[in-house]
Amino acid sequence: MAKPATRPQFKDYCLRRLGWPVIQINVDDDQVDDRIDDALQFFEDYHFDGCEKLYMKHKITQADIDRKWIYCPDPVIFVTGILPFDDSNASINMFDLRYQLRLHDLYDFTSVSYVSYEITMQHIRSLQLLFSGTPQFRFNRKSNKIFLDVDWSRDLEVGDYVIVECYRAMRPDTVTITGTVSSNTTANTVTGTGTKFDQELIENDMITLNGQELQVKTINSPTEFILTAPVASNVAGATITKAGVSDVWNDRMLKNYATALIKRQWGDNMKKFGGIQMPGGVTLNGKEVWDEATEEIKSIEEDMFNFNSLPSEIFTG
Repeated sequence: MAKPATRPQFKDYCLRRLGWPVIQINVDDDQVDDRIDDALQFFEDYHFDGCEKLYMKHKITQADIDRKWIYCPDPVIFVTGILPFDDSNASINMFDLRYQLRLHDLYDFTSVSYVSYEITMQHIRSLQLLFSGTPQFRFNRKSNKIFLDVDWSRDLEVGDYVIVECYRAMRPDTVTITGTVSSNTTANTVTGTGTKFDQELIENDMITLNGQELQVKTINSPTEFILTAPVASNVAGATITKAGVSDVWNDRMLKNYATALIKRQWGDNMKKFGGIQMPGGVTLNGKEVWDEATEEIKSIEEDMFNFNSLPSEIFTG
């Protein structure tokens, strides 16, 4: 069990590093789970392997237009941009300036220089940024909402897609999605009751439904999403689960940090018994354990910030 792949295995690994079962670790199971959750939260926020970059699409509904914001799934920890949804990113046709440039200046790809073409395209992009700009937005991960500062009555219509550039947390735990779902073998659509699909799932997520592993293609609303393939058998009133990323449990930095947090909790529990002599002449010294763990946590956090954090996004303008 040197490579933990589940929470129970990870918990046992951390306790063994502290001496269990050879010595008794004076920490309650709930306290161990709390410290593991704290370690995971720190890991997701600061470790480059604790999150992944993705492009999430959201289909606009009338409800979105009425309230002027869109849901953001809970695993998303921050949003870095919204792709433009104006005509500048649409497929070009023969009357488009970019089409004409490629037709006349790049009629073959051997006898002309790319320099003038690249400079021209950069100039066109600058004009787009100057006159059209990029969609402005506001996002707070605690609210699960993305506010788009656009003209909702003109810039977006029901059925349009908004592409969000974001980072999601690499959560290792298997979770049960809210509510119950129904589907049948003749369609890829899954409908739910009491659900919040657009807050708990992201496109391309793998889910388990009635023992079958399926992939999410599109999330239409909090009560409906589409699979990449239909279910093998009809489903009614079932629950779905989403498996976590089990490799996260074996991350070296996470194992060190969670063990140090549990060790500090152990020392904190025993500090009030400092100096008490036990049978056999053993004297409890919780303060020393707490001090050692605090120094370890400080060192691990410094290493995390210095060597394992993603670089800051580069902004120009």
